[in-house]
Amino acid sequence: MTRPFDLVALDLDGTILDLYHHRPISTAVASAIAAVQDAGIPVTIATGRTLDYVREHIAHLGIVTPVVTTQGAVIGDPVSGKILQQTAIALPTARRAAAWIDARDLITAFYFLTDDGRIRILQNRSGDEVTFYDHVFGHPRSLQANFSPLLAPADARPPLKFIVIQPAHDNGDGLVEELRRTFHPDLTITRTHPRLVEGTAPGIDKGQGLRRLCDYLGIEPGRVLAMGDSDNDIPMLEMAGYAVAMGNASPGVLAVADYTAPPVEEDGAAVALRELVLEPLRR
Repeated sequence: MTRPFDLVALDLDGTILDLYHHRPISTAVASAIAAVQDAGIPVTIATGRTLDYVREHIAHLGIVTPVVTTQGAVIGDPVSGKILQQTAIALPTARRAAAWIDARDLITAFYFLTDDGRIRILQNRSGDEVTFYDHVFGHPRSLQANFSPLLAPADARPPLKFIVIQPAHDNGDGLVEELRRTFHPDLTITRTHPRLVEGTAPGIDKGQGLRRLCDYLGIEPGRVLAMGDSDNDIPMLEMAGYAVAMGNASPGVLAVADYTAPPVEEDGAAVALRELVLEPLRR
């Protein structure tokens, strides 16, 4: 029996998780992931969320393969919590980004790696969409009114990434474009959600995270099936040998896909895993 793929890489939000609310992964999706792993094909997660989040909320999926987290800035072991690779934003660039954000009325979270390998999340203001912030930023997190003083010391720890929430009334790409104009080439700026824009170190994205994970595992990227829905998934989908877009995916994701699954609300990930991975194994 020839395996169709040597690794399956799954995005979380918009692929196997709801984009806007904290809801459990469906039984159909969880069962399909379990069946793929039982067939001997490892499954990994590639997400903007933190390793802590993956270990807390995805543990029931039984994924033991290292995962790509924090938008590619951290590769870690989902079982032990050990960080295998990590890349922070350069401190001078982080200071510039902090000053830019401090001067604007934009709800933002910065993500820092602590000495014990956990993620510390700092949010600059509370806002009025607390449930949404809980869902997209993660927790626990603390309030930090201004980021600049935190990053001013010479020995300050630089952040792994930051997330800016785009105001609900702004449905264009102006925020993405302004951040890119301001910080190119010192940051990678990516839309990761209809209302989220994220900044990471230059070259750090899910595509490079998948590349580094494949190197670590000794797997050719051409033997990977990757699945996602948002623009931040495009580098990963282009890196993988086979790209699956969710039915709810952005136009950019749909344009690079080899296969389009039903939307997340219809358990599209389970449909794709059955048709592209499990059924070929039975032939």
